[in-house]
Amino acid sequence: MSRVSQKDTSPEKTIFSFLRKNKLRFRKNIKTLPGSPDIVLTELNAVIFVHGCFWHGHKRCKLAKRPSSNTKYWNKKIDDNIERDKRKAKELRKLGWKVLTVWQCQLKTEEKKEKTFERLSSCLTDLSDATTTRRRHPAKNTAGEHVKSATDG
Repeated sequence: MSRVSQKDTSPEKTIFSFLRKNKLRFRKNIKTLPGSPDIVLTELNAVIFVHGCFWHGHKRCKLAKRPSSNTKYWNKKIDDNIERDKRKAKELRKLGWKVLTVWQCQLKTEEKKEKTFERLSSCLTDLSDATTTRRRHPAKNTAGEHVKSATDG
């Protein structure tokens, strides 16, 4: 397991390439955020986790088949990963981040990759539009009241 790469995996590099082609700025593995997301799009207030199907227990996926030996160990390990993923995503949402997950199997073939890129592009466009809209309007606090900014005078 020590040889299993945790950073700059092949699926992550595929997503990096997609983001660069779409001129989206991102940072990798920010340790100060819960779960140290694989990709952080600060301008869109979004994070992307790129999960390996086996290690993160992707449901109904052939790549996530659990080993038939040492089942107690593997079931606990993978179940703990799934719970941690849920907990960290919830923490990020509470902090105001949009959490996206891309699975390894979604990047296996060119056809799946294109569908994934279309969905990702659509989601990021929606986030970009929402961010632009928020920037045009005066800032509001959670109660809906206007918050005075430095330019309001």
